[in-house]
Amino acid sequence: MKKWEKVVDHLLQEAIGNGDISHLPGAGKPLRLDNDSHTPPDLRAAYKILDDHNVIPDWIAHRESLERTESKLRRQLLRKAATYLADRRAARKTGRAKLESKNEKDWQRFKSEFSEATERYNRALLEHNLTLPPGIAHKPLLRGEEMIERALGAHSGKADKTN
Repeated sequence: MKKWEKVVDHLLQEAIGNGDISHLPGAGKPLRLDNDSHTPPDLRAAYKILDDHNVIPDWIAHRESLERTESKLRRQLLRKAATYLADRRAARKTGRAKLESKNEKDWQRFKSEFSEATERYNRALLEHNLTLPPGIAHKPLLRGEEMIERALGAHSGKADKTN
């Protein structure tokens, strides 16, 4: 028996002996551990206890944080690409070269900042992937340049075709 199982078993036996758990829902009934087919069988009891007490493993909390960051990056990129293309189209229609030049500089600065942000994200993601338990799929790295091209392509119907 693993060390944590011995500790949990001892605590349960102690609580049962004191009568502290007889009033709880499901008292005397076996735990249903078969409802999580993605969890290795030897970890199901531990995960069930953690879940019952709203405690999540660090790697899950870190993954959720990474997913929020990724979503934020994608939203920022789509918003900025739409604004860039709309401003470029407007500047070209009015023949305002200075406005077009400023828009292009802003876009290049954003692309540089976005690339740095995706690099930071990818470093954190690599660290996260190294901490995952066996059998848990790794998240793929973000490819900043491809994301930028796709964002521009998503708005290409609204933009002029000159590049």
